[in-house]
Amino acid sequence: MNKGKNWLIYTLGFLGLIPFLASSLAALMHTGTWWGISPLEFLITYGAVILSFLGGTLWGRALHRAESEKTTGLLLLSNAFALAAWFTILINAAAWSLGMQMVGFALVLYFEQKLARSSAMTSYMGYYRIRVLLTTIVIVCQLLVFGNHIL
Repeated sequence: MNKGKNWLIYTLGFLGLIPFLASSLAALMHTGTWWGISPLEFLITYGAVILSFLGGTLWGRALHRAESEKTTGLLLLSNAFALAAWFTILINAAAWSLGMQMVGFALVLYFEQKLARSSAMTSYMGYYRIRVLLTTIVIVCQLLVFGNHIL
């Protein structure tokens, strides 16, 4: 992968952490609302968007590999993650929403790494190093808010 694309992947990945970090910090500090939205709601809805986005990347890989590999499971997984993300908003229960999202982020990463070994995902392994780091930070943010507000 060329250096320009590598830089863009890293930059976009780390910029995507800003809403997680900001909303988690605001929730932990018990700040007021932003544009009428509580930091907890912001964290949950942004988490749902990102989880759905990650599910969509599985769909994209399935379409890319459809001619050469069996991708039915990958297509079903992508939809399951998108629907689970949507459900975390609908249930209006912060503890369940955060818990389901944490599990969802960990499972997406697990399946991506499993699929990488079978060549259904990218062979660029530097991607998985950054994904582990980003996923860990996201889960830690959500776990801190979960522990502070829910438990």
